[in-house]
Amino acid sequence: MKLIVKYKEYVVLVLLAIILVGIVISKIITDKTGKSPEIIDELKSSVGATGDDSIYDIETEYDGRQFITVKPDIQFSTVLTGILENEQPEDDLKVITEKGSTFIDKTGIWIEPNSREKFQTLLEQTTKNSYIINEEGYLEYEKNSNSNEIDEKLETILTGDKMYIITMTGTCYILDEISGEVVEYPFEKMDPYQVYEYYESGNQKIYVLTSNENGLISQEEIIKSIVE
Repeated sequence: MKLIVKYKEYVVLVLLAIILVGIVISKIITDKTGKSPEIIDELKSSVGATGDDSIYDIETEYDGRQFITVKPDIQFSTVLTGILENEQPEDDLKVITEKGSTFIDKTGIWIEPNSREKFQTLLEQTTKNSYIINEEGYLEYEKNSNSNEIDEKLETILTGDKMYIITMTGTCYILDEISGEVVEYPFEKMDPYQVYEYYESGNQKIYVLTSNENGLISQEEIIKSIVE
């Protein structure tokens, strides 16, 4: 009788040990991705998503429903890589992540090469201070007594602790939430009245502004999308 009781106790202890090991393994896997892989797989299946689990985050609607989205820092890095390379990036997350830290220790406003002339014109038509874009692409200014509200807000940005990355192309490259692949997102062609797309990671902000090719949007509205 005692032997049977001890055997049962042994079985119970073994089962408890198995359960505990399972919990620990599940926690390790969850910690690596930030979310439970079972939940991510379920949400991916519900929308037919095929991207790698590591790119996804889980968001919750106001009514409690959950959905997957590309992690903001990964999306930011993808957009920035496309801006820096001036072409569609390869689907190499390691390279994309490395590019995403290009401006991590910088502050101020940087304008990508193909947008500098257009951005300079934008400033000339909406501000009173004198602005130049230096050889490295950073915006510099000389304050005068006639500064307007936009000048003051730009000064706050230029002397602050944030990094603004500006492009005026009306398009960018993003990680598609369904395929997990890098695709072009030509938002201006899709909606000519859309002023910008915005991406953020830490102290870094990307403003992909409209090229305003057809002159449908006022210059003031475009510059205010950055400073307000």
